[in-house]
Amino acid sequence: DLWAAVPGSERDARALGAKNSLAIVMRRQNELEGAKALFEAVVEGYEALYVGEDPSTLAAKGNLANVLEGLGDLAGGRALKEEVVEAQTARLGPNHAGTLLTKGNLAVVMQEEGDLPGARALYEEVIEAKTQQLGPRHPSTLDTKGNLGVLLHTMAEAAEQNSARAEAADLYRAAADAYEPKYGKDDVDVVQCRAKARELGA
Repeated sequence: DLWAAVPGSERDARALGAKNSLAIVMRRQNELEGAKALFEAVVEGYEALYVGEDPSTLAAKGNLANVLEGLGDLAGGRALKEEVVEAQTARLGPNHAGTLLTKGNLAVVMQEEGDLPGARALYEEVIEAKTQQLGPRHPSTLDTKGNLGVLLHTMAEAAEQNSARAEAADLYRAAADAYEPKYGKDDVDVVQCRAKARELGA
């Protein structure tokens, strides 16, 4: 045993730290399944070793969340980051640098999941806190502002697309209304126009 002379709890903590470091390396090398298994073991080990949400436990959970997202499990990554944010808020406060970092990462996942309003609210919350603490032109504040800008652009494009879809549906419906009195409701053009309008969600 490499740490045979070290007292039990400290020996366990060092072993978990080594596992955590190895998992980080594996993640960087894109060995995500292996990294996931190691991070899960590290989280379980820290939770058994420490009472409450120790910083080491929270950091390992954050790393595990990142791996889950890399594997395509956005819901799992989001749930874990929400858990970390809750613990950090209780332990460190809502505007602590560590809490804000995790909140910003959580907003990214929410955006990737398609929860654009939720992501926007969280970005704005982080920007407000960073502006008060660091100033409006601090690199960290500007980074989050940039993320919010990308999100707002995406939301604007979606709104424009929805508007265009609604306009197209109105045109199909108007055409069907014009054709139907003359050709009947079972006419192929009437049926197709009605179907197109329904397909567009209107």
